[in-house]
Amino acid sequence: MGFADFRAAFTPETGAEWTVEPAEGSLKQREDTPFIVRFKAQSPGVCEGYLVVETEDFKKTWKVVGSTA
Repeated sequence: MGFADFRAAFTPETGAEWTVEPAEGSLKQREDTPFIVRFKAQSPGVCEGYLVVETEDFKKTWKVVGSTA
């Protein structure tokens, strides 16, 4: 096939401090797909969340940690 459509999003429990771009697109075989993950602190301290990238064939989850320190 050569490509797979994907969707990238944070889990509902992850705070609004986190964003990801692109939120959807195509993963191409043998090509890197850059994602931009942004963290904008709403309050001091540590904030954790989970980023999910999903295609028809797989689902991958990463834990992300942001801090104001």
